[in-house]
Amino acid sequence: MSTMIPFDNEKQHDSDVNELTIANDEPPAEVEWYRSTLVQVVIVGMTSFLAPGAYSSLASVGAGGLANVNIGNASVALAYALIVPSALCATACLSKLGARYSLSLGAAGYVFYAAALYQNSATGNQGFLIAGAIICGATSGIFWVTEAAVTMLYSEPQYKGRHLAIWQSLFQLATCIGGAINLGLNIDLDQTGGLKPKTFLVFVGLNAIAPICALLLSNPKQVQRKDHLPVPAFPAEPFFKEVWLTVLELRDPRIIAWSCFLWSQSLFIPSWTSTYLAIHFSVRVRGLTSLITPLLTILTLAFVGSVLDVKTLTVRYKLVITWSFLQILGLGSAIWLLVMQVRQSTESVPPTWDWGTPGFAAAWVPYLFSFAASWTSYGFFYYMATYCFPQEASGARTTRIIATLRSAESGSAAIAFGINSINVPLHHIGYINLVFIIVCLFCGAYVLQWIWKNDKRGAYTEVILPVEPVPAAIH
Repeated sequence: MSTMIPFDNEKQHDSDVNELTIANDEPPAEVEWYRSTLVQVVIVGMTSFLAPGAYSSLASVGAGGLANVNIGNASVALAYALIVPSALCATACLSKLGARYSLSLGAAGYVFYAAALYQNSATGNQGFLIAGAIICGATSGIFWVTEAAVTMLYSEPQYKGRHLAIWQSLFQLATCIGGAINLGLNIDLDQTGGLKPKTFLVFVGLNAIAPICALLLSNPKQVQRKDHLPVPAFPAEPFFKEVWLTVLELRDPRIIAWSCFLWSQSLFIPSWTSTYLAIHFSVRVRGLTSLITPLLTILTLAFVGSVLDVKTLTVRYKLVITWSFLQILGLGSAIWLLVMQVRQSTESVPPTWDWGTPGFAAAWVPYLFSFAASWTSYGFFYYMATYCFPQEASGARTTRIIATLRSAESGSAAIAFGINSINVPLHHIGYINLVFIIVCLFCGAYVLQWIWKNDKRGAYTEVILPVEPVPAAIH
């Protein structure tokens, strides 16, 4: 039989997130499948599928699926505003509750918001909508930080690109399945307006399962990696000290001058584009859109993930290729949408499109590309972030940095959806978004040149030696 070597995961360390994968003179331990990093990423992905992914199915039809665009955008803005403090407190929750229970607690809030959307759609109840947005915002920040920290810190260095793509693809798959539900239940609605109330009940059920799924996650000490190194240490300081340490990360100029802007791009732009979708397209087209956009995003995620895992390319070339592709896609679609909206602003009656309306494709396709660019960038920036603090970020500090970034992105989304909840011409909001994209281009170029210099100095050199279980000897 093969020699079994125990995993010493009781001794957590604060090694750099880009730790070397080293060879061992002894045969590697055989990984128990349910403790493997792949299974943990799938659990995180499935929880994301059931919680934010199911909600995203409603968000992808614009305004949370409601007929009143301003009310829908205002409730989303409130939820995102509350994610700002909850994300900053997430590392403290991780310290006290651990990864498993933090993920479950963070997922629990989505069911209240989905139920509130149903009530508003069916009865016009706005009080419950506000309460649901508050509960969802107060817990979602914990979920967002935990899922990102687990995916990036549990994974072996050579599998991070692959695991990132799996995590984000499961999230997008929820939007795809939810889109099929949206389309199937609303296919007869060829006018603008809200989804049928019964549509929301499906997502209430999915959201209710998410906290249970999260409880399947293994805590860091239980995880078994193929490189048989322990998972980098998660936050472990007292509650208020953790909150303070997270806030102190905002002193770093790279977080303020770069990360907060670059990271926020993925959530700032969709508020503008989803409002465009809700105003100008029929209900069944909105349902079809929520089916098509995640499929396109999964394809772009697969492309980006495959490039990031190419071992013959250096870190700097992989990041420049993938970032440039995403920025060209995002900027091109934004300009296309803005041109369409400027033309529409001169018309006495705002145009509405169904899939049989002339000019439908030209108005609809740029939204698809913009969605794919935004959400693929969302996952891609996690990978880039691991190379922004290569020598100084322990596992605990990496989690705190993620918390500040998720707080910043939520703040930007709250501002964006707040702007879209008031009566401002859509093409004027488009100008704001285009300026923001251009600012982010300079921010991205700045950090890429910083990573480029570090990579040339050998800061990211990784000795990748894949470790596979030794098969049992044949007697």
